[in-house]
Amino acid sequence: MSHDVITHIPDEVLADLSVDPAILVSDPTEIRAMSADSSMRSKKAEANDRPLATAAIVVRPVTTEQVSRVLAWATKHGVPVTPRGLGSGTVGAGLPIRGGVVLDLAEMDEIGEVDVTNRMVTVGAGVRLSDLDEAIAETGLSVGHYPQSFSLASVGGSIAMRGSGTFSSLHGNMDDRVGDLEVVLPTGEIVTTHSMPRASLGPDLKQLFAGSEGMLGVITKVTLRLVPLPVARRFNSVRYETFEQALEAMRLTLVAGVRPAVVRIYDPVEASAKHAQFAEQEGWLTILVFDGDADLVATQEEIALRLAAEHGGTVLGPEPAVHWEQRRFNWSWFTDAVGHEGGAAEAIEVSATWSELPALYERMKAAGGTVMPEFMAHVSHVYDQGAALYAIVRGQFADDAEALTHYDAVWEAVVTAALDSGAVMGHHHGVGLERAPWMERGIGAGSMNLLRSLSKALDPAGIMNPGKAGL
Repeated sequence: MSHDVITHIPDEVLADLSVDPAILVSDPTEIRAMSADSSMRSKKAEANDRPLATAAIVVRPVTTEQVSRVLAWATKHGVPVTPRGLGSGTVGAGLPIRGGVVLDLAEMDEIGEVDVTNRMVTVGAGVRLSDLDEAIAETGLSVGHYPQSFSLASVGGSIAMRGSGTFSSLHGNMDDRVGDLEVVLPTGEIVTTHSMPRASLGPDLKQLFAGSEGMLGVITKVTLRLVPLPVARRFNSVRYETFEQALEAMRLTLVAGVRPAVVRIYDPVEASAKHAQFAEQEGWLTILVFDGDADLVATQEEIALRLAAEHGGTVLGPEPAVHWEQRRFNWSWFTDAVGHEGGAAEAIEVSATWSELPALYERMKAAGGTVMPEFMAHVSHVYDQGAALYAIVRGQFADDAEALTHYDAVWEAVVTAALDSGAVMGHHHGVGLERAPWMERGIGAGSMNLLRSLSKALDPAGIMNPGKAGL
């Protein structure tokens, strides 16, 4: 496929698209809005009236058949297609940098009947996460996926980016919540997986599209695995003098079979910034939330706090954790900074093993701190083998041009530090444009070649979200 940017689709080509004209959007203002996302780079471009990308047209399907027709048409005519959920992405994966079509899936927001016995529900890819949880709450069930973008993100987008939520330590990540998928391939073929509750019938094809960022096909419908709303929820928090103490206490908590719903370990800077009223002494602050049966969560909390005390922890009680819950969807740290001329902010998340995390933190702090005035970090999303490390960087500069220079520099500094440490360079925000320069180093040349081969096999015309993830 040509790398030319398609800003106009000829009338005779558009006439070959056999869909209801009502789903075609040609208003320039709306096209521009649908051609942006929530990344700092996109927001700065919009603020300076220099959009990073502009589609030729927006198509807003309401049925899978319409998606199929659009993709078959696009393949036939070589028109780039960029799938879009609700635009909450922060790495540029949803930006139509080659123009063409933005496939806006927001209207595919149907919610099927909840199967309470088997704890599952089938929904459209465009449904908003918060709307879905509200709609099914009366059944006593939830998706169990609560990212900071809970009210901003779609189900399909969360899957396509392999998203993660704050309760992932108990319920897993978004890809773990997926039971089955309906996907439209770039050729227009509709594929439905069948693997509930589990299958041994070749590779798990739904995982091929989890994390695909719209490059291999379009997710149109999802059957989600649901979790019970907790009967009881307990909060607690612990202060440690060192990162190593906090990590070892949490590692052994998991070894003991205890699964907190939420684990967050804040470095002293972030602990002071977000929990100043509880930070009488400087240290590392661990936030703990336990969900489930009342007796079970009481026992789990008791074990976790015993292990914390054995590793130098001082129990602070529930208040810091309750404070966190009340503010968990607040991302003003980003919007306030980016919304000002010269302001910069970013969150760069990586993952590493327990033994790698202390050195990784120091490397990332040293690298990021040389580029941005403010660096803070926390651990979240814990696993048997390790955890995610989430770095927040901010700064105020003379103007947006200088802010973007530092933004690019901090991405390079922090990602390089992570790769040099042997860490995984991305945990749950995806690749998009921001991580693309390091993609081959991050996954290895062999894996990159395999990804290219998959893309070529499924998308022979090269229409699907071109220019992303190093492809």
